[in-house]
Amino acid sequence: MTKQDFIDWRTNPTTKEVFNLLRQYIEGLQAELGQSAGIDPLDDRRKTGAIQAYKDILDIEYEGESQE
Repeated sequence: MTKQDFIDWRTNPTTKEVFNLLRQYIEGLQAELGQSAGIDPLDDRRKTGAIQAYKDILDIEYEGESQE
C-alpha cells in the first residue's frame, strides 16, 4: 500500500462513516462504564478492551509501503 492509497482509504466516505460509528461505540461504552463499573468486573474488562481496540483502529497511521 502506498501512502496515497492510505490517504485515499482514510478520506473515503465509507471509512469516515465507520470511524464515526467507532467513536459512537467508544462514547457509549464509556457511558456504560461510568454507570456500572465494578458491578461485573468481567464485563468491565470486555468493555475496556473494546474501547482500546476501537481507539487502536482510529489511531492507525501509515507505516510505509507493504510488499503487496
